[in-house]
Amino acid sequence: MEHDEQLFQIEVMPKIEGFWCNFAVYAIYLAIILAPFLVGLFFWWYLHSAWIGFLFFLFSVLASGVVTSKLRVNSIPFAQREMDYTTMAVVRWYVGKNICIR
Repeated sequence: MEHDEQLFQIEVMPKIEGFWCNFAVYAIYLAIILAPFLVGLFFWWYLHSAWIGFLFFLFSVLASGVVTSKLRVNSIPFAQREMDYTTMAVVRWYVGKNICIR
């Protein structure tokens, strides 16, 4: 009985403190969110083709989703992975568990 209770304990999201830890959170978040738009605009401007820019935008959205999924798997405990988290929450979990370790 005690073993079952220990398996399903909810872990609290790590608290992010300090300038550099908050900077890392916002830098990773903005990189994940803005990268598809910047890649799409770059290829639209560089190749003078809106279709190719749009296709690179879609590919970058897919790549951002894969990166977010990898961050989620590497930081959120197994028992809590079924819960819905925003991208910012996933990045906060990742920075709190892997970058700013106490």
